[in-house]
Amino acid sequence: MLEFSSPTPEQYDLFLQWMWDDGPDYMERTMRLMNMTWDEYAQIFRTHGKVYSIYQNANLAGFYWIEERGDTLHLHGLILIPAFQGKGIGTSVLTMLGQKYTGKMRQIELGVYHQNSGAIRLYEKLGFQVTQTLDDLHFHIMQKQLTSVP
Repeated sequence: MLEFSSPTPEQYDLFLQWMWDDGPDYMERTMRLMNMTWDEYAQIFRTHGKVYSIYQNANLAGFYWIEERGDTLHLHGLILIPAFQGKGIGTSVLTMLGQKYTGKMRQIELGVYHQNSGAIRLYEKLGFQVTQTLDDLHFHIMQKQLTSVP
């Protein structure tokens, strides 16, 4: 059973570190293009959108970070502890977000590294499509349409 909660201050720091560790080249290129320091990025991380801790059977499994942008739910990050990867948790999180935001948002959007073929296959299986490629960042933007907002 999955549960979601607001992270502790230490968990914020842990998730931020995992984001760096997951793609330091991407993070460096992104910050350079945005003319931003790591400290400035960390401030955005703490003030834009909402971060959630993911627990499976009371064990910390990972984190996700979302932000509502107009009619789009943007998933900034979804990172799982290696021991919890490949167990359907990422699929469950994305499915839950789709259900929760259907009727409230037009689409869910996320980014994925070009070389992360496993994640791309998962996202495509869940209905996401590449809508933009950022070659300078080695990144794809993918979106999944949700039921139209009235």
